[in-house]
Amino acid sequence: MTTLLAKITRGQALDSGHAVWGATFPDAPAGGGVTAETLAELREEIEGVKHFVLDLPTDHPITVKYVYDLPGVSADALADAGAVVRQLRAAGLSEEDSVHLLQSA
Repeated sequence: MTTLLAKITRGQALDSGHAVWGATFPDAPAGGGVTAETLAELREEIEGVKHFVLDLPTDHPITVKYVYDLPGVSADALADAGAVVRQLRAAGLSEEDSVHLLQSA
């Protein structure tokens, strides 16, 4: 299986000035990148281009490793947040309840 590294950042769209999520592929031979308004949309965009970026046939399995580069947010903080979210899911909390709980913490 092949892994594609996706470096995720937050920035401004050049045409509209709106905040967008962006992904670049620093280790890929084709390079390039994609943008989207939400992280969910960004993941869909990455899934749509991953074979093209790596120049591999569509039946070749590719996993994506997401690395977030957010100013003021350390990798440790993101890892800790991920652990909390997994614990909330394991405890049976819905996504909506998890968001409410985390916003009120």
